[in-house]
Amino acid sequence: LLNFRVSSSALGALAQNGGVITTDGGAVILSAQARDALLQTVVNNSGQIQAQTVANHHGTIELLGGDSGTVKVAGTLDASAPNGGDGGHIETSGAHLKVADGATITTKSASGANGNWLIDPQDFTIAASGGDISGATLSTQLGSGNVTIQSSSGGTAGNGDIFVNDTVSWSTNTLTLNAYRNIIINTAMNGS
Repeated sequence: LLNFRVSSSALGALAQNGGVITTDGGAVILSAQARDALLQTVVNNSGQIQAQTVANHHGTIELLGGDSGTVKVAGTLDASAPNGGDGGHIETSGAHLKVADGATITTKSASGANGNWLIDPQDFTIAASGGDISGATLSTQLGSGNVTIQSSSGGTAGNGDIFVNDTVSWSTNTLTLNAYRNIIINTAMNGS
């Protein structure tokens, strides 16, 4: 278990990875959660985090920004199972969540069941620009595992809605949308 946690109520607390963290068969948790809900925290990954399945021990990666924090996903999050077994679990959650266009997130298994990537902010928008993830990026990630987008109850960062404003297409794996309030689909979603 690799565990890096910023839990003080420091203003602007930051947990950041720009290098390489590898713990195959284990868990990586980057967490920055302020005790005071008004304080902003940031969890930022621009490097590579790898927790692949080893001997049927699934890897887990968690980027946790807390109820008022921001999680920025770039670089690589790899909880895949390239050598057998099932894919692992990736969770990215915070009040705000942004996924860069060049990010690579995978829970794919070479011979078992693919794992799941949980995206859990208060509001989430799929848009070509100005949103939290582009439709093209989400479509690419669905080729590497199941994806669940789950908006939590509203607070300082939203109302618990999911907005689909850019086309999403996939032919394998499962996309699950689970909103606390509304799911608003304004463009095509092509799943086969």
